[in-house]
Amino acid sequence: MTNLAAALILPPSVFFVLLAAGLFWGGRYRWAQWLAAGSLVAFALLSLNVVAYALVQPFENRWPPLDPAITKRLAPEPAVIVVLGGGRTLGALEYRERETLSAASSRRTIYAAQLSERMGLPVAVSGGKPGGGVLGEAELMKNLLENGLRRTVMLVENASFDTRQNALYTAKALARWNIRTVVLVTDVTHMPRAARAFEAAGLKVVPAPVNFLASAPLQVTDFMPSMGGLELSRNVLRELVGALWYAIREAI
Repeated sequence: MTNLAAALILPPSVFFVLLAAGLFWGGRYRWAQWLAAGSLVAFALLSLNVVAYALVQPFENRWPPLDPAITKRLAPEPAVIVVLGGGRTLGALEYRERETLSAASSRRTIYAAQLSERMGLPVAVSGGKPGGGVLGEAELMKNLLENGLRRTVMLVENASFDTRQNALYTAKALARWNIRTVVLVTDVTHMPRAARAFEAAGLKVVPAPVNFLASAPLQVTDFMPSMGGLELSRNVLRELVGALWYAIREAI
């Protein structure tokens, strides 16, 4: 239900809904004509990489890349690298389970493995299978870490369906080792909501964001509509809506 609601209120679905409403009432009301035109303009603008980069820039300014030298400041308190799943690709026929990690999950996992090697910290993976399937995000990340990247996984949390559950279930599992500090790996646009959830679960968070894009040199194609630009804009808007929803839940 959460995914369905998000799909309806986020691009591109929201623009088609507004466009349909504008066309339906456009023959009778001037505001409907403006609604249809505005939805098309917004759709085009959010599809531009240059606009998407501008939207993500505040996130990258607020959450800079992690300096691995922070390990010295963490000692002697125990800590673990926690990498959050970012989705799966179902129907991947080239794999035995017909499932594989999405691009977001893969880049987070690879970065977590690099951090583990440089910082000398164990890795925990978190993510269930809200869309069904055989293996959850955590199992797929574990397989990549242990079989492909030669890193041992300390904890597999595979029951969570969202970021809030990622935090709650991981904190509960880490309590067995008396670990209260986590180096949190997720996309930079997701970091505000993720860090807030893990801190609310009683953990000390050391942010380790990935997927920095806003500092890339601009190209001519960045001023043309693209699926990549729309996806990045959608991710930013999703996090803003998610942060608002978390605030409402906490207030209630």
